Amino acid sequence: MEPLPPPVQLGEITEEELKTYDGSDSKKPLLMAIKGQIYDVSQGRMFYGPGGPYALFAGKDASRALAKMSFEEQDLTGDISGLGPFELEALQDWEYKFMSKYTKVGTIKKTVPVTDGSSTVETTETTDRDIAKPAEDGPSESLPAKPVEATAGVDAQE
Repeated sequence: MEPLPPPVQLGEITEEELKTYDGSDSKKPLLMAIKGQIYDVSQGRMFYGPGGPYALFAGKDASRALAKMSFEEQDLTGDISGLGPFELEALQDWEYKFMSKYTKVGTIKKTVPVTDGSSTVETTETTDRDIAKPAEDGPSESLPAKPVEATAGVDAQE
């Protein structure tokens, strides 16, 4: 068996672009995402690659499926809204496992609907830097201030 090439940093890619890293092309790394963070799981190809028990998670943000321990197609999404505390805790456990075992290689670009008042809806891509960005001279008046929650152990993992 050939040694794996070093992980390639992708930066921000869309969910559509992530699908091309599902293991169907052996020349590409095997990637999957949790909570919008993309990890190179090539070293776990026997699990996440074609024919593996978790192959359906490859090339996707599998946050909801991992939280629910589900193999259902509708759960293969990064949408974690509506999950209960036990599911969120399970997802956190998966995230810590991935952070400690695999290399983070990028993030998923978020898309948000944009309307101009007409009946057509367009989609535009945004990044975390674009969302809730304060004005240069102070906080934005249109966004309510929210307390920042600290996440224990994250700094030690990075």
